[in-house]
Amino acid sequence: MKKYGIIILFSLVPYVFFAQKGIIVTYEENQFGNTNIMRLTSNGEKSVYKMMERRERQQNSAQVQKTIQNMDKNAIYLVKLFEENKILYPAIRVFDRKKEIISDSLNSIKWKITANIPSTIYLGRKVKMAKCRFRERNYVAYYCPDIPISDGPFKFNGLPGLILKIETDDHMFSFSATKIEFVENPEIKISPKYFSNQIPFWTYVKLAKKEMAENYKQFLSTLPPDQRNTKFDVKIDRLEMVF
Repeated sequence: MKKYGIIILFSLVPYVFFAQKGIIVTYEENQFGNTNIMRLTSNGEKSVYKMMERRERQQNSAQVQKTIQNMDKNAIYLVKLFEENKILYPAIRVFDRKKEIISDSLNSIKWKITANIPSTIYLGRKVKMAKCRFRERNYVAYYCPDIPISDGPFKFNGLPGLILKIETDDHMFSFSATKIEFVENPEIKISPKYFSNQIPFWTYVKLAKKEMAENYKQFLSTLPPDQRNTKFDVKIDRLEMVF
């Protein structure tokens, strides 16, 4: 009898989610040895992915607090709008301060689900593996079919279940869920600025590359003539290897 009770309990998980219609997931985001604590709040129609804490190796507590306060003040976070097939987030270029909102597509990731690999356990839940190549990086993801929300950290989405862990094959970047909370009608606030002055992602990339090249050219002009032919490669080692 106890065995049947456990089976019934786990089979009800998706229905519990739909009844509560909301989830809050805490992720640990690692990039180049630095760790950010992120929070994904989603109701299945839209979501917000926001930094809650930054842990840089050479940053003191006062700097951390100031960084978080500035991010809250300036409303810096990533928004997914599932009905509109959009990802929105502020443009943060190296050389300018334009207040544009980048508009990207939710359908940019092509997943390959590894059907022949058995399910494994993560945070006490069964997860399945999927792989993708997204903007010049290879990823391995673990998603939970029992949590029927096609969302995850950063821009990642599109799998038949919530992404609990995803990392690059070179282990330079990783996103790992540490806590899952099911909530009823979670509060999702999106600043009005996200719906104006939008720029398509690839247009932004083109402009950013042009500006970086122009600024580098200007820098070369300050060097002695025999050093001005240095080749400039605008591609920087970042999460999205597109510029």
